[in-house]
Amino acid sequence: MNCETKPLSPDDEEYIEQKINEYAYSVAPPEPGTPAEEQLVFKAEDGDGNLAGGCIVNIHTWGRAVLAKLWVDGPYRGQSVGSMLIRAAERAVRDKGCYLMCLGTVDYMARPFYEKHGYRVFTVNHDVPRGHESWSLSKRLDRDASDYTPQNNGAADRFAVVPGTKEDAGIIGEGLARYCDQYVKVEHDYIGIGRKLVDENGALIAGIVAGVDGENSGDIGGVWVEEAYRGQGLGSFLLREAERGAKENGAYVLLTYCCDWVSGFFFKNGFIPRGKLEDYPKGHRSFELEKRI
Repeated sequence: MNCETKPLSPDDEEYIEQKINEYAYSVAPPEPGTPAEEQLVFKAEDGDGNLAGGCIVNIHTWGRAVLAKLWVDGPYRGQSVGSMLIRAAERAVRDKGCYLMCLGTVDYMARPFYEKHGYRVFTVNHDVPRGHESWSLSKRLDRDASDYTPQNNGAADRFAVVPGTKEDAGIIGEGLARYCDQYVKVEHDYIGIGRKLVDENGALIAGIVAGVDGENSGDIGGVWVEEAYRGQGLGSFLLREAERGAKENGAYVLLTYCCDWVSGFFFKNGFIPRGKLEDYPKGHRSFELEKRI
């Protein structure tokens, strides 16, 4: 086939993600009442208005929320601030129709804390980030479960959890990054390695969204091929291109996430499951995958 490989532009990436979503919704339509993509920010303040901590929650399609970041400032740790934040986040996403909350944590963070709050491991990541172990956890929000009550339960008298701003989100992210830097150094900014295929007329016919994070893990955000060109190996070719680009930029592993209707494509190309999430989307399952490179 007469086609050419080129780097992705931001517009290309947006278009590819849109086409991937269109296909996904044709297989698993969002259920009525499930929320659109949205980010929520919460912050905890003491009686003097000082920021004690905060969290960032991303709401995704099909009724899932992701607790992307949770941080408590050093002087306020051990005072149940984290428990207040996680309960506030769960209440908010339940009110928006989410039935599932997911999160990730690392061995130098707080897995036991999340497990006390009813979260259960569904993915184990060995040597990710390098030299450490990390996990993905989930909690069904549509099922009755006993709520964890910290022994030090006077936090509500000393702290208030309120909605935060974009600026607060930046402070939360910086605080969490400072904590993580004690254990894992970020070696560089995110490196985009996405590629596209264009035909002899320059028209986009396939593409892959991919990159390498600052801890040298490669990420496959999605692969798309125009319908008329499917079944010709273009998706597999783009995966090989992404693997080559990841290696050239220092990555030692490729990570991705997919739903069951495309999992066979990744299995065929050497990816193996790190974990799976049952009934997400409802009636389906999703996988977290890796390929060591």
